[in-house]
Amino acid sequence: METSTPSYDDRLTRAEAILAYRFRDRALLQQALTHASATEGDPLDDYERLEFLGDAVLGFIIAEAVYERYPTMPEGDLTKLRVAVIRGSFLSQIMAERGFAELIIFGASEKGSASRGLPSALEDCYESATAALYLDGGLDEARRWVLDTLGPFLSAELLQTATSPKTRLQEVVQERGRSIEYRIVDESGPAHAPRFTAAVLIDGRERARAQGASKKEAQSEAAALVLRDFPGIE
Repeated sequence: METSTPSYDDRLTRAEAILAYRFRDRALLQQALTHASATEGDPLDDYERLEFLGDAVLGFIIAEAVYERYPTMPEGDLTKLRVAVIRGSFLSQIMAERGFAELIIFGASEKGSASRGLPSALEDCYESATAALYLDGGLDEARRWVLDTLGPFLSAELLQTATSPKTRLQEVVQERGRSIEYRIVDESGPAHAPRFTAAVLIDGRERARAQGASKKEAQSEAAALVLRDFPGIE
């Protein structure tokens, strides 16, 4: 995970710099950075509720943007473009590139395994940060952040890769005469908010693992990781 441990104030200051916004309620930003493992079971102190809201705000902003940018695009392609740009692996990559991996507040129980769960936490943190901006600064601030980070990728060309990652990976693997298999290797979390970890194997060799709120989502995220990292696929 992190090589040093920034203080809470330092984390918040660095997060504000990345988000290009100064919070009136910094407790809201701290909550947006706090993993459930750091709250001793108090769901009001971690980012999961903010993540729930941020997911909806993010979906609206991207839907609005593609609707306005492409006035002649049919509904099916608008949906594909929206889904392609807000997929979890994409959000995780954006947050990692901006330095949020060092800012998420993990509890002691997660620190030994945080590297495995970090991509999922980064995705969640994108959504929780979006919600925090929305609550503290309004829709315009949330929209600015989302479009600054995702807007450049909202191109018609993205539709060429908007097919689900599992479908794309299946096609590529079959073209090469190889086999692919998915396995659910872990299930965690409460019944109302489960987390599944899926592994994808090519010719019997594990190539990636990813988490999701459903088995399908976890498998899709694992496929996206392989497509991004596996030589010669993309």
